[in-house]
Amino acid sequence: MAAEQARKELVGTLKSLLESGDYSDFVITCGTDTYNVHKNVVCTRAGFFKGAERFTAGQEGATAKADLSEDEPEIVKLLVQYLYEGEYDIKLTDVKLADMADSARPVCCPDWVPPTTGTEATQLLVSAKMYEIGDKYDVLGLKQLALAKFSLACEKYWASQEFAPAAHYAFSTTPESDKGLRDIVTKTIADHMKTLNSPAVEALLNEFNGLAMGVLKMRAKDLGRI
Repeated sequence: MAAEQARKELVGTLKSLLESGDYSDFVITCGTDTYNVHKNVVCTRAGFFKGAERFTAGQEGATAKADLSEDEPEIVKLLVQYLYEGEYDIKLTDVKLADMADSARPVCCPDWVPPTTGTEATQLLVSAKMYEIGDKYDVLGLKQLALAKFSLACEKYWASQEFAPAAHYAFSTTPESDKGLRDIVTKTIADHMKTLNSPAVEALLNEFNGLAMGVLKMRAKDLGRI
């Protein structure tokens, strides 16, 4: 109990430092968003930021800056939250949700219409993107957390219209050797064969041969055939 309280106080202190920008010695930008962060935090939790001096553009005494504008602002916001809190909360406005959905509109389901209001099923796509950014910036523990959240979301929302686009994103942004998200998608389809009635899921299986074979093998194993 005391340990949990101490942890909450520590997280609260770190959140306060991020919000106030006090003692900041490093700046992360993404589009119009600016985060006054701290090397002791971001450089120890994300391998990409280690050796922050390389972000000073060779100017001695200058504040280190990293521009992540090639990434989605909402995902970078959640990344920074994770660096300071060890957690990320998915709270998107309708506009931001639509923007994020458009950026991930997959070939498998071009007619997919994103939900008009934020739903918990959006955790699928967001966690797939958090897994990707965790890998990109070598963030300690983020991939594991995103994987756990993605798995739970698949268990709850496999029948939702958000499943296929998130599954497509998972397969199109990870190498075949990275089985994390891929195995969860495969297991979800194998456990819920009704998903094959979805044109979007059928398109997924046609596009990614490894997914189709994975589902077949998993079903055969479940039936004791292999």
